This record gives sequence, structure tokens and C-alpha cells, in this order.
Amino acid sequence: MAKDKTPAHYLLEELRIIPKLIAELRADIEATRSSVLSSPKWSDVKVQGGLRLSQEDKNIAIVDVTDYNTKQIENLLKRRQEIIDLLMTLPDMLQRHVLVTTYVNCQTFDEAIDRLEMNRNNYYMLKRKGVDSLDELLNRTKSVLNNTGTVQIDTQKY
Repeated sequence: MAKDKTPAHYLLEELRIIPKLIAELRADIEATRSSVLSSPKWSDVKVQGGLRLSQEDKNIAIVDVTDYNTKQIENLLKRRQEIIDLLMTLPDMLQRHVLVTTYVNCQTFDEAIDRLEMNRNNYYMLKRKGVDSLDELLNRTKSVLNNTGTVQIDTQKY
């Protein structure tokens, strides 16, 4: 039976997922931009879905989508940095190293164990202690778990 996820678990999973979200947003930006180059130019006005659209309207929509995705990437990068900054405040350097390597640089625990060149038992012990330390830190800083499962961090507290 798996134990309940703590705020630290949610935070670490968020840290692991952020690069994947960024990659998807970047792929969407590239696909959107390439549609400008590959889309055929139509006459000044075309009816699509009952709406009259000009080529300029389509280009503006593409720019809007690209700007939105770029802003979301910036927000995700800031969030990632906030979480890493929080991890760097953990008192034990080995725990910090294990958590950062596991959740920033690796996709699996086995990959992290290999990268850290560490005994499996020591790795899991340090990882568990690191997660416990992070939970204590989150409790001290009064971080709040919102209804979507993400942890909101008040970065002024730590």
C-alpha cells in the first residue's frame, strides 16, 4: 500500500514535470510558427466556420498563441527556479544532492542511482530523508497545497 503523498512529493513531481511541459509548449510554438510558412495564402478574405477571416487575422492569431506559450514557458522556468531554490535551503548537502539529481536531471530512480554512483539502499534512505526534510521545511514556511495538487511557495519565508 502506497503512503499518502505529502506536499513535498507533489512539489518534487511538479519539478520533474516542468521540463516536459516546457518541451510541449516549445513544440507547439514551432508548429504554430511553421504554419505561417507552410499555409497557403488565400485571397484577402475567406469564410471559415461562418466567420470572415483575412490572412492578417490568421497571422495575428498565430502571434497571440506564440506569445501566450512563451509567457507560460517563462512562468514555468520561474516556478522551477523557486522549487530548486527551496531545495537548496535543505540543511543536509547529500539530501539536497540526491533530490536535485533525481528530480532535475533524471527521469527514473535507477538513472539517478547510476548517476550518483551510490548504493541503492543509501540512495533510498537519503531520498526519503530529503523528502522528510523538505516536508518539514514546507511546514515551517507555511506553504500551502492548493486544490490542484500543486504547492504554492511563499519564497519570502525561506
